[in-house]
Amino acid sequence: MTARADPLTLPPVPPPAPATHPMRDRALVVLFVVLIALPGVLLPALAWVGVGGPLMNRLGAQPTLELENRRAAPWPALAATRAFPAAFDRAFSDRFFGRSALVVAHHAALVDVFGVSPTSTVMLGRDGWLFFLGEDGNSLDRHYRATLAVTAADIDATARELARRTAFLTARGIAYIVMIVPDKFTIYPEHLPPWVTRTAGPTPLERLVAALRARDVPFVDLRAPLIAAKGRERVYFQTDSHWNLAGATVGYDALMRATQQALGAARLPDIAAAPRPPYVAGVDVYSGDLARAVGLLWHLREPDYVSLGKVLGDPASRCGKRIDGGADEGFEIYACDRAGLPRAVMLRDSMAIPLIPLLSENFSRIVYVSARRLDPALVAREKPDIVIDEMVERSLLAPAALPMP
Repeated sequence: MTARADPLTLPPVPPPAPATHPMRDRALVVLFVVLIALPGVLLPALAWVGVGGPLMNRLGAQPTLELENRRAAPWPALAATRAFPAAFDRAFSDRFFGRSALVVAHHAALVDVFGVSPTSTVMLGRDGWLFFLGEDGNSLDRHYRATLAVTAADIDATARELARRTAFLTARGIAYIVMIVPDKFTIYPEHLPPWVTRTAGPTPLERLVAALRARDVPFVDLRAPLIAAKGRERVYFQTDSHWNLAGATVGYDALMRATQQALGAARLPDIAAAPRPPYVAGVDVYSGDLARAVGLLWHLREPDYVSLGKVLGDPASRCGKRIDGGADEGFEIYACDRAGLPRAVMLRDSMAIPLIPLLSENFSRIVYVSARRLDPALVAREKPDIVIDEMVERSLLAPAALPMP
């Protein structure tokens, strides 16, 4: 009979470890500590002297976070203040090694796995379409769904300001045209998510158009031409908040017909034809600002059927040349040396970017101003024959907030 093992008996002592094991363990510990500490030691040091560090801050340089469309937080000056730790944390976080790759991976998981947008200002639509919800994330609710009210007083204030501008310019013999570019959800509602429903009543744009017509404010309504054109070709980008060159050409044609009517055929007998570069399948591709906002520029791409880049890349074919030197980001001045052309001033936002090479062919001098306020001093200095007030639908209340002095 086999004797039972004593449960209190300790197991045999293992043989001692080889002499090399303590050295190996110490080396692994040191390597682990170094790898853990290295980013915290080197990253601030490299950033301190490299691009975006305090040295470069003093020289005026500051890196841009492309995925977030903003500049990185600047490195704070070394100071024993309560604000310094938070400021340092913001600057360090914006430069953390591998940050962009981690953001892309996170956004890709949200979009592809969970089907949700990683940012509050971009909505994922159907069929690969993305929609911009405005700088405050409420444009769709305010201008399409009507879950955020736009009051009658808001509409009236904007209409009164635009009528005031009309009277001011008319008294000086200057023509005036207002053009509101519809947001993408107004032209392509069929690509919104199924749960999005339109307001039963008139939208703020429809109400403003009625108010402008009642006050005889010259207005170019682009909704019907764009809806008709989308039956022939795509007029807005899928991955961008803007219209494409095809859509901008529709707006250009309508705007220039209104301009010719306002100035008279004798003053503007011809309208320059809009260029239309050929499309090359597989080569002309585009990934827009909304794809960038969700961090998936490489993933969300679309055909660029009418390439603005090709138009801008062939300046020799255009009469209109930029002459201001680019010193002021808020002003762009173009001149065309064809005899007898009128002069113009255009208040604009980013929707007018593809309009610039088209419009500039029709004016001896045109000043593009990135502003919503009409400056009488600018009008007096430029002496335009016409002022064009272009704005996107989501900013249609801005003129009332920025009235003419």
